[in-house]
Amino acid sequence: MKRTIATVVTAASLAIFAAAPAVHAMGEELSMLEQAIAGSFNDLNIEDADASTLTLGQLALIKNVLESDEPTSNKKRRIEAIVNR
Repeated sequence: MKRTIATVVTAASLAIFAAAPAVHAMGEELSMLEQAIAGSFNDLNIEDADASTLTLGQLALIKNVLESDEPTSNKKRRIEAIVNR
C-alpha cells in the first residue's frame, strides 16, 4: 500500500514538473500579447484602457481587429467597445 501511494505521488510530481515549462511559456506569450495591445492602445489614442485587465477572449478579439483592413477610426471604435464590455 505504501509503495502504491509513493508511486502515485512520484507520478503526480513528475507530471506537474513536466507541465511547468509549458505553463511558463503560456504566461510569457500572454504577457507579450498584452504588451503589444497596450502599445496599440497608445498608437490609437485609446486612454483609460489597461491590457493587463482584459480577458484572453477580449485580447483575441482586439488582436483580430488590429489585424483587419478596417480604417483606423473603425478599429478604435471597435476596440473601445470590446474594452468597455
